[in-house]
Amino acid sequence: MKLTIRCREFKPLVRNTLIGFADVHISEMRLVVRDVAVHTKNGKRWAQLPAKPQIRDGTLVKNEDGKIQYVPIMHFDTREVADAFSAAVINAVLDLVPEAFDTEAAVS
Repeated sequence: MKLTIRCREFKPLVRNTLIGFADVHISEMRLVVRDVAVHTKNGKRWAQLPAKPQIRDGTLVKNEDGKIQYVPIMHFDTREVADAFSAAVINAVLDLVPEAFDTEAAVS
């Protein structure tokens, strides 16, 4: 089943590989997914479903580099489906904001 994904809003936020967050609408499901993270590195682009920060005993969990650790809220059954969703989100972001990846050279 092929689904129609449109980007309703893109909020730029450049940090490491992250270039921003997209709110996407999956027409056939009448579903909006907010804060899909959009990334780029070395010419590759990908999108990740939203995640929430890990909390243990009321404190954010961080790795040895001091970065906050996140846990997925939802996931796809297969890598192929995740990759197809990612590609569709990237295309939808570019349809709405053609210049979204203009910072790519600075991030790579």
